[in-house]
Parts: sequence; structure tokens; C-alpha cells
Amino acid sequence: MHRIEIDDEVYAALAQRARGFEVPNDVLRREYGLNGAASGDQSQLLRPSTFMAGRLLPLIEVGLVKPGDELVHRQPRKGRTFSATVDDAGWVVTELGRYKEPSPALRDLVGSQIDGWFRWTHVSSGRTLKQLKLQMLDESGT
Repeated sequence: MHRIEIDDEVYAALAQRARGFEVPNDVLRREYGLNGAASGDQSQLLRPSTFMAGRLLPLIEVGLVKPGDELVHRQPRKGRTFSATVDDAGWVVTELGRYKEPSPALRDLVGSQIDGWFRWTHVSSGRTLKQLKLQMLDESGT
């Protein structure tokens, strides 16, 4: 499998066309009518030096988070709910853009400083990103 660089506008267009938990590669395969399974062994994937990993990539690499997983932050008293997805590079993708770290992503949505590690909930596990990070560190012995 190869990695390509795309600009923010192209990435936003891919995110808009995504269905459910599709990652950008899935969108491109669908848009170009490539319905077969993707070829190549991803376990041997080498990232070029221009690849910039998001802060959630370590959680993906240990299997606690998957690309396309949904994150949610609820503010019940204000009646607001914010959501994001995790892309295959470990970035947080919201309606406002793509963020390397969870806190700026949530800050831009809520309009004030907020700890994204503590406040984003990983929907499929029901745990906060901080809890998942602590689990990863605990399991790795660091």
C-alpha cells in the first residue's frame, strides 16, 4: 500500500463523501468503482518521512482505536453534542477540519479551552481517550 499527500480541501471533500466509518481510501475506491478488496499487506506498511502521525496513532497501532471510529462529546445542560472520527493517520476529523491532537479539535467545536483527552469519548468502547491512553501505557509497562 502506498501513502499519498492531499491538501486540506481534498481531504474535506473525501470526509464529506464518507459513509459511516469509511476512511478516505474507502471513499476513493467507491468513487472510482474499485469494489475489490485493497491489495497489499498493511502490516508491512512503511510510512514516508513526509507522513505526519496524529496523536491517536499509537492507540490505533495497539488496537484500542480503529480508523473511522467515532468520538463524541456531550454537553447535556447546553443540549449540545459534538462528534468526530479518527482517520487512519491518528488525526481527529471534525466538521471544522482535521486536527493532529484531540484538544484543539474539541476546543474549536465548543469555543473554549477544553481537555480533549479527558472529554472525548470513544463511542465503541465507551471510554475517554485518556482512559484508552492510560490502558495502552499500562499494558506496555511504561
